[in-house]
Amino acid sequence: MIINNKQSKPRKLIDLLFTLFGWAFLALFLYNFITHYEGTLDFTFLELNLANANSIILITILVVILSAAFLSWWSSYNRRKYGPLKRRTFPPQTGEKELAEYFQVTEDELGIIQDNSYIDRK
Repeated sequence: MIINNKQSKPRKLIDLLFTLFGWAFLALFLYNFITHYEGTLDFTFLELNLANANSIILITILVVILSAAFLSWWSSYNRRKYGPLKRRTFPPQTGEKELAEYFQVTEDELGIIQDNSYIDRK
């Protein structure tokens, strides 16, 4: 789905430049990966030993604590800013006269249509 909205020409140009830069970066990355791939991957950097286990656990705990703190702050911010707002308003009830005008039938025909479970219009 393409979303079109009104943007100024400088903003469109910046958007286009960032998009082109992103695609060029992706293409260069894939080209570099394909040309330098040797057929074997070395996963020794993933080995977990006692020398780095404590630091991995501490970093993980730190990231979890920071994420939880940020999410709780964001939740309280949204609750304070948007909580008391009452933006939802329901439309007024539609009467039979408005329905009859909308469907271009008389009110008697509308009553018949509403009462019947099957309608055959010819």
